[in-house]
Amino acid sequence: MDSSMEPKKEKFLSKKKLIDNLLVMLGIIIFISIFSKFFGEDNTLVGVTIITAALMFSAMDVSIKFKDAIASIIIVFTIMGVTSYVSMLNAFIGIPLNFISVYLITYIFSNKVENKAYLPFMLCYVFMQGNPILGLNQFLIRIGALFIGSIIVALVYYFTHKKSKDDDKRSIKEMFTTEFHANKIQANFALRMAIGITISMFIGSYFGFQKGMWISATVLSLTQPYYEQTKERIPERIFGTIIGAIAFVIIFYFIVPKSLESMAVLIISYVYMFVKPYKYKMIFVTLNALSAAMILFNFTVSIPMRIAFMLVGVVIAIIVNKSMRHVKEKIDKNEI
Repeated sequence: MDSSMEPKKEKFLSKKKLIDNLLVMLGIIIFISIFSKFFGEDNTLVGVTIITAALMFSAMDVSIKFKDAIASIIIVFTIMGVTSYVSMLNAFIGIPLNFISVYLITYIFSNKVENKAYLPFMLCYVFMQGNPILGLNQFLIRIGALFIGSIIVALVYYFTHKKSKDDDKRSIKEMFTTEFHANKIQANFALRMAIGITISMFIGSYFGFQKGMWISATVLSLTQPYYEQTKERIPERIFGTIIGAIAFVIIFYFIVPKSLESMAVLIISYVYMFVKPYKYKMIFVTLNALSAAMILFNFTVSIPMRIAFMLVGVVIAIIVNKSMRHVKEKIDKNEI
């Protein structure tokens, strides 16, 4: 066969891709720096999720009627700042608040579960658990950060999707009335996510774990529309976490001097943008998580904690998702 007739494949590390990813990363860094300057370091991770949502929704239609999508983005980002704050005041009060919040977030933005439109909202909710705030002043600043951030995301969505058609999309009202069915994958997935995250956040809050969000983040990542997908991710999550922990010790305690740690983190974040397989992405996620934890813990504390919390999250994800497997098996996969 003449090789000239074969379709040209895009190079994995083409010059254009290297430059594009670098520009995106610089833009993200600049945005987060400005966001943190206005709203404080306590809301840095809120800024991360805002820019994540903006980039994600610029290329993704959330499959909700246009006006409902705009309103939902603003309302959900803002209201979950209130529920997250109140739920962190008392672990038991947090049970109904977290369950309702997570269920609604996941259900509303899982009209097409394969798109994972719920992800930036849920990341924000989990990150706020890991960065709790105290006092009315900090609370108002966080609400302001979420509201302004949601406006930015809504504007991005408006200008990139204003010409899209609404004919084949559902409204929020339709989701909860005429077209709601408890056995549909959308409702079932939202229920599993709500149960898993609620349990995770209760454990983190009740025992006062400083990095309790690592449990919630694991459950969030492993809870997938179908249990087969969860099963595939479990060994990959464990592999990525362990290899990432080993790589962290080698890089930050034997190779990179303290004066260059920030540069190393930037390089790791840049390389992460090219990684596709989940188990390898988890290596870089672990590296970033442990590097952020260096401020609070020595690696002899943070690494066992990271692995232990990951395993707790794995157990929760297995129990919740497997226990509802009989419901899932009745669902036609053609729905997604």
